[in-house]
Amino acid sequence: MNYKNTLMWKELNEGPVLLHDLASKNAETLSAIASAVKGADIDCIYTAARGTSDHAMLWFKYLVESTVGIPVASGAPSTVTMYGAKLRLGRALVVGCSQSGKAADVLEIVRQGNACGAVTVAITNDVTSPLAREARFHLCCFAGEEKSVAATKTFTCQLFLAALLANCLGGPKINGTLSEKLVQSLPAIDAAIDGIAGSFIGAEDCFVLARGLMSAIAFECGLKLQETCYIRARAYHSSDFYHGPMAMIGKGTKVILFASKCSLVPGTDSVHRADYVQCARKMEELGADLYIITDDADAFAGIAAHVAAVPGGANEAETSFALTLAAQMLACKVSCGRGLSPDTPRALKKVTVTR
Repeated sequence: MNYKNTLMWKELNEGPVLLHDLASKNAETLSAIASAVKGADIDCIYTAARGTSDHAMLWFKYLVESTVGIPVASGAPSTVTMYGAKLRLGRALVVGCSQSGKAADVLEIVRQGNACGAVTVAITNDVTSPLAREARFHLCCFAGEEKSVAATKTFTCQLFLAALLANCLGGPKINGTLSEKLVQSLPAIDAAIDGIAGSFIGAEDCFVLARGLMSAIAFECGLKLQETCYIRARAYHSSDFYHGPMAMIGKGTKVILFASKCSLVPGTDSVHRADYVQCARKMEELGADLYIITDDADAFAGIAAHVAAVPGGANEAETSFALTLAAQMLACKVSCGRGLSPDTPRALKKVTVTR
């Protein structure tokens, strides 16, 4: 199958275009959320999500904690649905994220938040979904129907909505020209990924690493390689990887590293870069077959690695969107290269309902 004929490829390329008016479509709701949060004396944020949506919430966690200072907890819905816990969420902003809006366990967390008087927000792609109706506020992806089982354009929209929500809390303002810049970057990202995709067609396993905000993209990349390519891809925060899992690295072990040139917070670029370079050098030392997806190719000069150089943004948050597209393109190309269909992975359905 030619990857350009897949729904996944079509939909991932729609993502940047959808961002163009996503802020204006949600402007009224975002303003209402900002007012509600201001009057609620919120001291923490509690998120509930699964799979790809949970990766968007991990990204949201790093963004908010690093720029606003409000602690963000990744919720465990099973404490409510399996153990009957009664969570005290009265002073929390509760965010339930689900593309379909039908995740039953996420819905229960939002219900508990409402019962406690919390400010509750749903992020979905369906204004009529149970989650959208249950939450006090609903932010919509407005991505249209996503037909491929692999979530792509909805994830891109979730990240953007997460950034807009963070801005409501005092976080950085998202660049108004991001959509246009990403559209212009698509051919360059496509070409960069072409250079490494072939190396994964015969792969059975790999590790995907990153740190900070980019770790969310690493986890999403790992998931996409698992569900569309059936590669046993395992993603780690690079800082966690050093604490044991690194022992699995041997000569020829495939490792993907995501690295952004600019940090999320001004003044921390040098620390940020040094951390990624240290990780790359360690992988080289261990004999890994290293692939680096980055907008900072110069930082890895002299390191034995395959570098996919993609256009970046003004900061790590903006660059996340370009690297997200790179991860999605990689999975789509590798899946088709293996003779698979990324649109219809075995054993999976578009909507997964867990409780």
